[in-house]
Amino acid sequence: MIRMLPAARPAWLPRPEVLLGWLVVAHVVLKILIFPLVMGAEPHGDESAYLNGGMALSNALRDVFGFTSPDTAELERNVVASGWFMPGMPILVAPVYLLFPDAPMWLVRGYLGLVTLLLFIAVLRVVARRIGPGWACVLAVIPGLIPSWVVFTYGAWGDLCAGLLLVLLVAHLYTMFRGLRDGEAPSLREGLVLGLLAIAVLYLRSSTSVLLAALGVLTLVAAVLLLRGRVRLRALGAAGLAGFVFLVLLAPWSIFASATLDGRVITTTTVPTVMANTFGDRKEVCFGPCDPDSTLWFRPLRYARELGRATDTSEVDTLKVMSDYATRDITAPHYLDQVVHNLGAYALQPTNFTGYLAPPEGRGAFGRAGELGADIVTWALYAPMVLLGAVSLLFQARRSIEARVLDVLTKVALGGLLIQPFVHIAGGRYWTTAAPMLAIAGASFLRERQLARAGTPVLAGAAGGAPAAHDAGVERWLGRFQVLLSAATALVVVVLVGAAII
Repeated sequence: MIRMLPAARPAWLPRPEVLLGWLVVAHVVLKILIFPLVMGAEPHGDESAYLNGGMALSNALRDVFGFTSPDTAELERNVVASGWFMPGMPILVAPVYLLFPDAPMWLVRGYLGLVTLLLFIAVLRVVARRIGPGWACVLAVIPGLIPSWVVFTYGAWGDLCAGLLLVLLVAHLYTMFRGLRDGEAPSLREGLVLGLLAIAVLYLRSSTSVLLAALGVLTLVAAVLLLRGRVRLRALGAAGLAGFVFLVLLAPWSIFASATLDGRVITTTTVPTVMANTFGDRKEVCFGPCDPDSTLWFRPLRYARELGRATDTSEVDTLKVMSDYATRDITAPHYLDQVVHNLGAYALQPTNFTGYLAPPEGRGAFGRAGELGADIVTWALYAPMVLLGAVSLLFQARRSIEARVLDVLTKVALGGLLIQPFVHIAGGRYWTTAAPMLAIAGASFLRERQLARAGTPVLAGAAGGAPAAHDAGVERWLGRFQVLLSAATALVVVVLVGAAII
């Protein structure tokens, strides 16, 4: 466990365990205050698709319980649809529609708020137990007390829940590495849990596939290098079980979506359309201008369906050809310029959805005052989080092996999440996935600076424990990997800054 707070803490500051309890109370109070601001909001954007999927799944479950055949056409129409969204949020929303088929939006948002509260508390408990109560306090403040983040806890998007589950996954991997250092293989139960967490993250946010693969490879390499003999075989068995669980639970969605769309679908089908609209020539997405009477995203979809029917080709394959055509003349300066814009949209619009999730008739004077206050507090907490989290990517935690491990896991997770602006249009809701990891990264950076100023020596082993026999080699390789991650980040920053200036 990494000690987050200094041993000689100020007299007015309670113990981390006590402080955590009060911070949870503050989070609950903030949720209660924000609920009236959003309870009457109609579904916004992608929420409609997720909620329709939840209704369809609840109808299918009702049919199964009534011993009748589920309406597969409804599932194809509302759960798979165009293959744009993973079914994680429809699965999460389905219970409320199963119990209340005509549930009003205030009830749906209240249900989502309760689910996310339970998930957040579970995350804090796991982090406090596996990493340290100080780190749980960090998460309870940021993002737990950021009003805009709390607004998203009432939304039907999967980004926020995916970010919380990612923290659970990182906490389990952190504990697993501690066992690997001591020559202990993860149990089959741990492999099962890792597989379930990984697939849950993917089901809620398909763009996490790259970071999940990176974390999986990193953990597998660590097990192979640190363990020997039968212990290594047991570790490989746990890893195999995690991979098996992940693939078995991904298969039903991939098979059903592929059959529905008559094309190979592993997670979603959005990448070709997004690449075309984000980086390509929008006037050429439909081999020329698309239908102006539809939206930016449905124009190419409608054209792909019509062209697919005319040429006996699936819309999935047709969209890929259309994307290749629209991006055929893309240049490096144009691509990098769009990436810079995407990063700006990703990081500089944290309060947008506080205004979007408003009643159809708008908010009154009291509601507008509450929204303004929420926006001010959001920026006051959000700006330091983003700044410190971004700066931390250029530096390394070196005070103990455990600090190095957490640093590596955090950087790999953030790196995987920040791939999105390089391949996908960004917006003001995606930061909610990265917020917990940014908070951990920023706190780690501050802690490292604090220890350095205090003259705390770099430990050769675990924090507060005796070094293992091979800790010197582990520390050396971790240090090299940390430097590599920081150097890669610095290179990307230089390229993007250069593109922005030019």
